[in-house]
Amino acid sequence: MHVTISELVPGCILSKDVYVKANKPLIKRKTVLTPEHIHVLSIFLVESVHTEPKLVNGASYRPKAVLEESKEERKSPSSLSDQDSFLSRYLRAVHLYKKQFAHWQGGTKLDPYAMREIFLPLYEKEVTKEQLMELHHYSDKDNYISYHAVAVGILSSLVGKKIGLSNAEVIQLGLAGLLADCGMARISFNVFNKASALTKSEYEEVKKHPVVSYRMLEEVPGFSKKAMLGVLQHHEREDGSGYPLSIKSNKLHQYGKIIAVVDAYHAMTVERRYRSKQTPYKVIESLLVDEFGKLDHTIVKEFVSMMLPIAIGQRVRLTNGSKGEIIYLNKELPTRPLIRLDSGEQFDLAGSMNIYIEEVFSNEEQQQAKA
Repeated sequence: MHVTISELVPGCILSKDVYVKANKPLIKRKTVLTPEHIHVLSIFLVESVHTEPKLVNGASYRPKAVLEESKEERKSPSSLSDQDSFLSRYLRAVHLYKKQFAHWQGGTKLDPYAMREIFLPLYEKEVTKEQLMELHHYSDKDNYISYHAVAVGILSSLVGKKIGLSNAEVIQLGLAGLLADCGMARISFNVFNKASALTKSEYEEVKKHPVVSYRMLEEVPGFSKKAMLGVLQHHEREDGSGYPLSIKSNKLHQYGKIIAVVDAYHAMTVERRYRSKQTPYKVIESLLVDEFGKLDHTIVKEFVSMMLPIAIGQRVRLTNGSKGEIIYLNKELPTRPLIRLDSGEQFDLAGSMNIYIEEVFSNEEQQQAKA
């Protein structure tokens, strides 16, 4: 939607970059607006911006006035489908999960039918690599667990589909990813409101949440033994350094290995109270290099190939603000291609390890840039 600044509210999601007489955007697309962002826009005399039709909490965004250009867009068939887009379904799932989590905190049993209602509409929607790589934008520190659970659920299921699991297994794997952290609702303190590191005793209690999650699934029908093992083992590591049982690779179930990879990836890409988020490309590199020996490398490679939208000819923006076009792919370091910058210079990311890809522009965005 195209709206004036006066119509913005915290939680709006920008659908286009906001520029103010500069090559670098003032605020980037996919940013979840805070009061500070809105204040910055007013200071720079920005009159209007483009936003998604949903707020980050999953509620519909209904401004009193929408600019005429956007009204025309909303009448088009392509725009009508935005109401049922992958993003809309994702935010709806987050909203529903948050309600269920509050019920669990109050002692209510897990409802397997409610979990399927959350997961299946999202799973049934086609999704692109670009959309998967943008999931980290849609989160906030106060409701981290809800965004994380839904992201882990859908990403785990897509890994399962990629490696050839049956549809029934894929759904069970997705539900396991969705519910891997449900036991956090039974922790005696609010771990998500902590702005500092956990104390030793707090950490020991948190380490029990996979067992608690397992027990919560055990109380109700609808989950396979494989799904329950995936929940129990999602913090275990190949070398035995994980928890709660410190078991090694040969005793880990495939579901647990998959959820472990996805859980680690998403947790590092979103902002937490005690840690800033990292670019997905930096996190993927970390999974391939820093976590080697801890996470199943075969699963990591399948996950990376599923996620990375990198191809020759695509335009990218780097963390230093430079833009350019990919001209060569590095098979050994898939997140570090050779790029022809807009200045005409060739830039090899493999030789600048402190710079990462920040964003890969979609085909639609590339066509708009050429127009």
